[in-house]
Formats: sequence, C-alpha cells, structure tokens
Amino acid sequence: MSNLIHKNEKGMVLPLGLMFLAIIALLGSTAVIVTTTDLKIGSNYETSVQAFYDADAGVNYAIAKMEAGLKDGSFSLPTAIGNPNDPNDPNSVSLGGFATPSDFFFTFNEPGVSNIATKRYTFTCIGNAPNNAKTVIKADFSTSGLFNYGVFGDLGVTLSGNGKTDSYDSSVGPYTWATHNTDGDVGTNSTNAGTISLSGNAKVYGDVQVGVGGDPDTGVTISGNAAVNGQKQAADEPKDMTPMTDPGGGASETLSLSGNNNKTLSSGTYRLPEISISGNGKGYISGDVTLYVTGNISITGNGRLNILSGGSLTIYVSGTVSISGNGITNNTTLPENLVIYGTSTCTNVSISGNDNIYGAIHTPAANVSVTGNGDIYGSIIGSTMTISGNGNLHYDEALQNVGTSSDLKLLSWKQEA
Repeated sequence: MSNLIHKNEKGMVLPLGLMFLAIIALLGSTAVIVTTTDLKIGSNYETSVQAFYDADAGVNYAIAKMEAGLKDGSFSLPTAIGNPNDPNDPNSVSLGGFATPSDFFFTFNEPGVSNIATKRYTFTCIGNAPNNAKTVIKADFSTSGLFNYGVFGDLGVTLSGNGKTDSYDSSVGPYTWATHNTDGDVGTNSTNAGTISLSGNAKVYGDVQVGVGGDPDTGVTISGNAAVNGQKQAADEPKDMTPMTDPGGGASETLSLSGNNNKTLSSGTYRLPEISISGNGKGYISGDVTLYVTGNISITGNGRLNILSGGSLTIYVSGTVSISGNGITNNTTLPENLVIYGTSTCTNVSISGNDNIYGAIHTPAANVSVTGNGDIYGSIIGSTMTISGNGNLHYDEALQNVGTSSDLKLLSWKQEA
C-alpha cells in the first residue's frame, strides 16, 4: 500500500515548482530594478556633487585670482556687464587656469546686484558634469578696503578713558549723535588673551573682532564701565597689514614753519625731508596735494596745517608722526580728503590735543597713541593702538572706498541650480 499514490497528489510537484520559479524570478527582477535604480541615483548624485564642487571650486579660484590681482595691481575691472547665463558673452570675464575653462566663467557687476563704483562684484560659476548635471553658484563680494574698521591694531588694541567708537557716513551728511550708526568696529589680527582691552568708560558702538581662530571670550577683556554694543567674534581671515611704499618722485619742497610764518602749497606732488610746524606757523593746502615725507612730521603748539575748502591732502610718511596742539584742520570735514599712509619705516604715531581731526590714518608698522579731548572722524589703522583721554572715534563708512585692498568680504553665496 505504501507504493500507491494518493489520487489527490497527482500533478502537484510541477505547479509548485513553477510557482517557486516565478517567485524567484520576480524577486530577481525586483532586485535588478532596485539595483539599477540605486546605481542611477548614485550616478546622478555623483555627477551632481561633481558639478557642485566644480562650480564651488571655480568661485574660490575667482576669489583667489582677484585677491592676488588686487594685491599686485594686475586686476582691472570690466567696463560692461556680463550675461551670467552666457559663458560666451564678451563681457564675462574668464580668469583662466582650468583644464576645461568652458565649464567656468565669471561675471561682475550684475544688474541690481553689484556696482562698480562701490567695488562690489558677483562671481557666477557653472559647474558641468556627465549626464547633463549642472550647478550654478553665485557669490557676491566686495573689497573691504584699507579702512574697513574704525580702529584696527595688528598686534592689539587698548581703549580706556571716556571715549567711544561709533560710525556715520559722510557721503550722506555730517555726524550727529542722534543719527549715528553702530559700525564703529574694533579689530586685531592677534589671538592672544586680552589682545583687545576696554576699560574706564570706553564704549564700542560696533563689533569687536579678534584674529582668525582666536577666542573672543578671552581675547577681549572688559573692565570698569566699558562696554561693547555689538558682537564679540573671531575674524574669518586676517586683515592685510602690508605698509604702503613711497611711490617715488615729487617736486622738491620744504614745509618747516615756526613763529608767525605762513606757507601755501597748491595742487601738485611734492617731496619733503620733513614737515615741522610750531609756534604760530600756518601751512595751507590749496587744491589736491600729495606729499612724500622722507623724515618726520611734527606739528606742535599753535602750529597748524590747514586743508582749505575744496582741497585734499595725501601724505606718505617714512618717519615718525607727532600731531598735537592745533594739529591738522580739514576744512572740508570729509575724512577722505586727509589720508596719511605710513611706510614700513614709520614706526610711531602720536596724536594729542583738543582739536578734532577729519582723516584716515594707515600706518601698519607703527605703534599709535591717541590722547587728549579731540574727536577723530575717520579711521585709524596701526600695529598697536592705544586710545585714552576723552576723545571719540567716529568711523566714516564712506572710507571703505578709499585705498586699494586685496581683502574681499563675502556678502552672499547662493546655489541656483
């Protein structure tokens, strides 16, 4: 009886086998489809990432090339606006250097975004990859300028006394406390503990910034009634503190006045061994004047250097600077009309007295001391900065367009596709 097949078991093996084969085939097909889809997704992701990094690398390359060009003077602005969607537009700027330069192009000063006059630039970069993957990145930058802080000390800043820093924009109108701005920033490249010290009644109506990688909590010390109105932070990149060089040339001239002597310099470029004004001596600047001073600048007592209305004065000084008493009077009241550049051998700057000064001082190698009760309208850049007394520093935001700097400031970064 064990060898007999039950009548209900006839033909069951074949259907079951076919059913299992169908299931296995379905599972196999599903696995192939899923694997193929995953491979396509992975491939698309890979090319998208490749396109993104290509575009991002292009923007970073553009920034590096532009900073280098600004530093050595080889970069010049385009005179027209390029089409960000057309790499063949003759007004787009190719910076070169890529194996496939057609994948990368840059446009500057796009309509509604950038303005040549304010030194703002938009870098547009397209990264292309296989399978038609494309990424478009736009980054908006501006040159930060030599005078992008109210007070900057390469190695440190000390603020004491009763003075404050704040800001205004002379292109809009004169300074008033009622309309003052809070961009009187104070900064340093140093990361040492206490590298920015505020004491007494010193007030900063702006941000306080220590060097790259520094800890603002230990880098900034505040005591007494001193206060910071803005943020304490670390810089994203160091400020370029390369001193200016004497350009050379200039007609030989002298400006050494004492007693009741007066002298007027009209428009032109002059080379002087020194500037020395004392007693009741008066020097007058009429027109646009540039002075190359190979020695020291000393203005004391009732001596005064006057910039007449409609005039401007730019000084390159290689010695020390001492301005006290009546100092320098800028009758235009525009800080951009008095700019003092210190070369690498200008190592000491002292400003005192009770008169206000409208001007910008860029002496990266100098230890700068500001005392007295007079206010400064403009900006001061030095190696070390010590500001005491009762004088205030009112940073003029219009100075951001004065001087040439290789520093770029990121305004916006956007991935568009």
